[in-house]
Amino acid sequence: MSKRIINIRHHMCDGTCMWNGIEDVYVSKRGEEVPEAFFLALSSYGENVYLRFHDPARPIMLSVCDGRTRYTYNKIKNEIGLQYKISEGRTLEYAFRSIKKEIDNGNPVILGPLDMYHLPYLKMYHEQHIPMHYVLMIGYDDDKGCIYLYDCGRKEMQSLPYAELERAWLIEKNAVGDKNGFIRFSLPEELPSVYELANTCLKRKAADQLKKKPSFIGINALRKIAAEFSSYKEEMPAEIYKNALTGLIEYFGMVPKIPDQLMGLHTETEEICYKGNCDRLGRMLMTLGDQYNRKDWTNAGDLFLRSGDIFEEITDNIIQFLCSNSNTLEEIPKKFMQIAELEEKAYIILHNN
Repeated sequence: MSKRIINIRHHMCDGTCMWNGIEDVYVSKRGEEVPEAFFLALSSYGENVYLRFHDPARPIMLSVCDGRTRYTYNKIKNEIGLQYKISEGRTLEYAFRSIKKEIDNGNPVILGPLDMYHLPYLKMYHEQHIPMHYVLMIGYDDDKGCIYLYDCGRKEMQSLPYAELERAWLIEKNAVGDKNGFIRFSLPEELPSVYELANTCLKRKAADQLKKKPSFIGINALRKIAAEFSSYKEEMPAEIYKNALTGLIEYFGMVPKIPDQLMGLHTETEEICYKGNCDRLGRMLMTLGDQYNRKDWTNAGDLFLRSGDIFEEITDNIIQFLCSNSNTLEEIPKKFMQIAELEEKAYIILHNN
């Protein structure tokens, strides 16, 4: 078969690439709209991890959203009945043959990780290498030599030449995957409603966050970095200290990215916000709380929104310090403690209702 396109509903939701295509299938099967970043908020937002490394280029990291594909899928796969199989690191010929077979059988397939440098419809095209992107392939055309896809950051169906796909697929193995990667997946015909899914997953998320954890995970991670932050400057040489501060806020972005100002890019406005994705978790809770008259969800959502604002304040403080040596870091430990208190209150509300 030289051409095939699968008809499916698509909703744009930037920064949720590994889940966006699965959400499209869920929405198509359920006939229900989902709030922004629904599956990623249920599976990953708020998963804090604070790590220190013997690496001068990246001495510390505070991750507030674990985007590793298997990890985030496994968090809620049982609740939505998700079946998936990841293929990566095999030959280009095998990958092409396999994905076209999936399409011929009527199954959309997730492609990735892809290097955004080779995706012509994105602003990163031939500008910036970001080998961590996923798209939903819904068709192909051998005569035109292209695949058809939906991207989480674009409303319209996109075409991608085979040659560009080959280049985008040719990545070095990284934290999220390997070259020529794709994901076969399926959802059952009978799926839980948006309300049922949110109610189950939010309670479990809250219970998981409130249980006893190591000092570098969850709410504890925020308190630990609050206690250690002031010591960085004394412990680290100047250049390593700068790398520590830069690496810290990189993971506060809607997607992991060093802010434009610190990359020497003089843009009028930053493309993404640096609120630790607490803003997206908060908005999801507010949306569902209003829709289903769940005051506990709206109250918890408000706390996460406030937490996101403080993450943004910390980001601005560090950017000001690094760009103009302003004395803006003294309040940062206190701000991390405020975030910890807000998140703990939010999880208690979700757990107890």
